[in-house]
Amino acid sequence: MLELEITNGSGAPFTVTNAAFESSRFATVASWKGPQLMSPGSATDLRVKLADPVCDGVAPRDRIVIDFTLADGSSGSVTVTPTDEQGRVDAVNAQDCLGVSVARIASISAPAQIGWTPGAHQPAVIAITVVPTGAAGTITIQSAKETVLLSLTEPRGGPLDELKLDRVVNAAAGSSVISLAVVPARCDAHAIEEDKRGTFFPLEIQTDDSRSGTIYVGMPDEARRSLYEFYSNYCGLP
Repeated sequence: MLELEITNGSGAPFTVTNAAFESSRFATVASWKGPQLMSPGSATDLRVKLADPVCDGVAPRDRIVIDFTLADGSSGSVTVTPTDEQGRVDAVNAQDCLGVSVARIASISAPAQIGWTPGAHQPAVIAITVVPTGAAGTITIQSAKETVLLSLTEPRGGPLDELKLDRVVNAAAGSSVISLAVVPARCDAHAIEEDKRGTFFPLEIQTDDSRSGTIYVGMPDEARRSLYEFYSNYCGLP
């Protein structure tokens, strides 16, 4: 998702009826449908869903087309070049293109179930499966890292900042499993209630087409519920 921030710097109201973000870095236009009344001096964020990435390295070209209606009923359209001071569009495109490169070489999937024993106060085990697609090329899964909710541990329970892997995956490699032993990062009932990304496990990956970064492996619904139950049981929460 992307937020298009629009500010009415004039002294008169107008209504945004449509907005479209067009970029050479994404396959199709990301559109928003209104209406949204813009009072004088007000600002609003219009959320649009980005399309699939374009990963051919062309120079970035962005524009936003805004359709509007004025207070007297007249309407018009304006095209503007947006600013992106934090470079978020570049970051999203790079992340998406890394995902495309990785998915071409291997399928990386989370388990349907999590291994843990109620009352044992032992780490839960998450088995992430890596299956080569058979396509030409190579990726290297360099390491796995913790989440905001769950910390990695050694098999005997010692803390790990990250799990070094350096696992090479290509058409000649067989299927493999990345086993992550995890414990709660902290025992806080609010952590589960407010959780949004605690069950998305980051893998640092390097591809042979010069892409590198983080791929997040999200747990399916049943596995996520099991992790929340493990968290509560481990911490003695109700």
